[in-house]
Amino acid sequence: MHAMRLCLINPSNPLVSIVRVKESCWNRYRVWKPLSLMVLAGLTPPGWEISIVDENLGAPDYPAMPRPDLVGITAFTSQANRAYEVATYFRRLGVPVVMGGIHATMCLDEVMERVDSVVTGEAEGIWPEVLEDARHGSLKRRYDGGLAEMNDVPPARHDLLAAGYAFGAVQTTRGCPLNCSFCSVTTFNGARYRQRPIPDVVREFQSVREKHVLVVDDNLIGTRPDHIARAKDLFRAIAQANLRKEWVAQATINFADDEELLALAVKAGCRGVFIGFESATPEGLRELGKKFNLLKGRDFRASVRRIQRHNILVVGSFIIGLDVDEPGIQTYRRGGQPVRTGQSQRAVSDAFARHAPVGPDEIGGPHCPRYVPRGLEILHVNLPGGPV
Repeated sequence: MHAMRLCLINPSNPLVSIVRVKESCWNRYRVWKPLSLMVLAGLTPPGWEISIVDENLGAPDYPAMPRPDLVGITAFTSQANRAYEVATYFRRLGVPVVMGGIHATMCLDEVMERVDSVVTGEAEGIWPEVLEDARHGSLKRRYDGGLAEMNDVPPARHDLLAAGYAFGAVQTTRGCPLNCSFCSVTTFNGARYRQRPIPDVVREFQSVREKHVLVVDDNLIGTRPDHIARAKDLFRAIAQANLRKEWVAQATINFADDEELLALAVKAGCRGVFIGFESATPEGLRELGKKFNLLKGRDFRASVRRIQRHNILVVGSFIIGLDVDEPGIQTYRRGGQPVRTGQSQRAVSDAFARHAPVGPDEIGGPHCPRYVPRGLEILHVNLPGGPV
């Protein structure tokens, strides 16, 4: 059996690119490793020669590369146009192209017009079948991966990507039960909070070359007591392994509620956390379906201060342009007086995103929201040292 060549491609993203650091020094920190492609490489059996191309490090000279037998492409919506260009190039050479990821899942009909095969959902459970069909020249038009069992997620092939990234990348959980109206996570990854075995996570951390790591989980700690207990066990295991890594993650605001959790996170290497505050008004949170942030009479400022006392940077995400927003987007109050978001005594670092209205037929999901993730536009980032 001759070796088959597999080329996995992360198309260039017009929003971020390491090769455009002259435009903004922050571009280097906005590029994430294409972890999904690295995981698929880890699932690919012997008999395949695998290469991963991340165009955000610079587009390669495709004509000079060995001709692949199969091309796999992943894409967010911001990458879709470039993904179609790459697919067209290889299809004209007679190379079959399979595309997956969140854009392919949410915009299936559009994508099927531009590639030979589409994988919807999480690909781990279906990838071996895709490869076997490709080997025999019998690719199906569509494969549905559904939701993967986390025990089946292999270590990602970190060795297949070149150096140059600011962060390595690791995933420990998938899914979110909160089902906020603006967010695609529950639609794509399901409402069940699924966790990888802790020993698998620790071993993968050890395989990451970079000192700094982005934990890509949409919510590293979860929302229930058993989720929190697992997060503590994970932090203990990472600390005990003495990995000498520093990492940042995404979490819900309940990260601030448990002093032991915070202390263990720091001991494990946590240096920053991205929290979706979304809106600091109850009316805004209700409009967005982020009821979790309304529980227990939550005081955002006090929660942020508790996290900061452990020397963990807090980056806050806010969505502006809601129907209930007042002029000036007054989201914080100091001494009873309205204060615009970002002027709240540097309580948090701020990332502002504006809702972009679209028709309900433009994206799938249980809510058919008027506002969807692909319409979000970063307006401003405000770090403790000043805005950029």
